[in-house]
Amino acid sequence: MMVKRKFISIIISFIFIGAIILNTFFSGPLIKITKAAIGPGDERDHWDNSTTINITILEHAPRINWYDFQYNDSGNWVSKRNAQIDIDNSKDYRFVLNISSDQGWDDINYINITAWHDNGSETTQYNETNGGYGNLGGNRNFRLTYENLSGTAYYNMTWPDNEISKGTMTETISRDDTNGSQNYTECYNISFTFTPGYQFRYAPGENSGWANTTWSDENGELYAKPLGASGNYTALDNIWSWNFWINVTDGGESNSDGPMTTWVKDEFGVYSYSEIASVGWPIIHGVPGENKTADSNITIVTRSNGNYSLSVNATNLTHKSNPSYTISNESIWIRGANLTTSANFSHDIGGSNPIYLWANSIHYNASEANGTHKTASNIEYKCNITLGQQVGEYRATIYYHLKTQS
Repeated sequence: MMVKRKFISIIISFIFIGAIILNTFFSGPLIKITKAAIGPGDERDHWDNSTTINITILEHAPRINWYDFQYNDSGNWVSKRNAQIDIDNSKDYRFVLNISSDQGWDDINYINITAWHDNGSETTQYNETNGGYGNLGGNRNFRLTYENLSGTAYYNMTWPDNEISKGTMTETISRDDTNGSQNYTECYNISFTFTPGYQFRYAPGENSGWANTTWSDENGELYAKPLGASGNYTALDNIWSWNFWINVTDGGESNSDGPMTTWVKDEFGVYSYSEIASVGWPIIHGVPGENKTADSNITIVTRSNGNYSLSVNATNLTHKSNPSYTISNESIWIRGANLTTSANFSHDIGGSNPIYLWANSIHYNASEANGTHKTASNIEYKCNITLGQQVGEYRATIYYHLKTQS
């Protein structure tokens, strides 16, 4: 029995070996043993640096990325920060600023621009009342407001009496590529235009001139130093200037002290402006020996954006047909404005001794609190017509001199 089993095992072995030989020649091997290869040169490591982890840090408070105060020079806006501006009730100026919010633009509730004449001291501030600094009125203060509470923003301006004419407000979509997020940050350019009136307060800056008041951040942008920023800072150093404060309020986020705000301060100057806008023509008629008053009082309209004085002088009266006949200017009398008692002109025709209707040669009237002009409608002229004076028409030239204090 054992012999039979061995025989069967031998036969099976031959069959298995034969199958392997046949498979090798006709079908290929059933089992193939190879060397494992990961990459060229027998590499055992692999790195993948194709992905990143992105973290966006957002800011609660809005950002004022840049700003400027500019003049419209025939369509080109020119910076007037830390410089003086001209005023004639027709020149357009604007505040322009770039603001971004990581919380979305609908969180920007207010943009307030307050400006005030500092009157010789940097401790002064914008005055919330109509009186302005020292109750001297709107010619020393103004406020521009952007309000965005209802979904439709609007532009408002505070101060009456036309010291400033409100222009337009524009807002255009912008980008904050420096600190903003593509997914979260909204950024706008906002501009507020206005036109200063004739008596917009004179502000020359200090006699030494305007200092270098720009501050550069790490990206090279030049503007007044923001709150908390490091570096040299000399802005708001001219005590006879207009200071302005741009304040942006985000109502969506707040801290323990209230809504989040961001602000910057800066300044500009204003050239002096003097204008005699109109004067009346006094007409007197009478006979020799009379002291005659003009048919009616005349009106004088002046404009000055600082402390001011107004004086008047006149030449001798000369006969229209025969210049040899004259009436001395000492025969002409005048009163009105601040001059309550009639005074006659000096024979000094050169004008070194004029009559002052407002103020005098030493003291000036205080600059006007409100409005775009000063009117005196009570100017009265008289003439003493001497006995024996040649009849006919006489004429003299009247010289008015309005002076704005430097």
